Amino acid sequence: MKNSQTSVSAYSIDDDETETELEVIGRFMTRLKVKNLPRNYQLFYEALYGQDCSLAEEIEALGPLPPQSGLDEIGLKHRLVSHCGLVARKSESDAAEMLREVADQLAKGLLKKQRFACEIEATPHANAALDSLNASLSNLMLYETELTERLRDCANLSKSSQKAGA
Repeated sequence: MKNSQTSVSAYSIDDDETETELEVIGRFMTRLKVKNLPRNYQLFYEALYGQDCSLAEEIEALGPLPPQSGLDEIGLKHRLVSHCGLVARKSESDAAEMLREVADQLAKGLLKKQRFACEIEATPHANAALDSLNASLSNLMLYETELTERLRDCANLSKSSQKAGA
């Protein structure tokens, strides 16, 4: 991963004024109406003062009012340190969504199995094999119910931690 230099240099604009790198970056970001987030400062620092000239070209390709998502995509592509947290947040969000989907699918399957169990019980010609199947099915439904509740709890915890982090 790349990382920024910690020193701030100054260079002369004219005889009386000096402008720091931070001021140049800030002015450039203001002109493009980019949010002054720390990750954006690092991105523009690397674009203006870094070794990779393709970074500046990619930002320029976004146009005069670059969207934050486009800037973040560039930062992630170039593995800038300040953009690493975005990967973790997206992974957590994707995992929580997947858990919610799995919990919903399990709940639907459980309903189907419960309906089937009710139909089996209502059949007048049920024999010992059907009773055994029904008992096994009941146990399976209990296990699936417990798993569904645990998945929902995990998904809700992830969702509430995202809200707390925002």
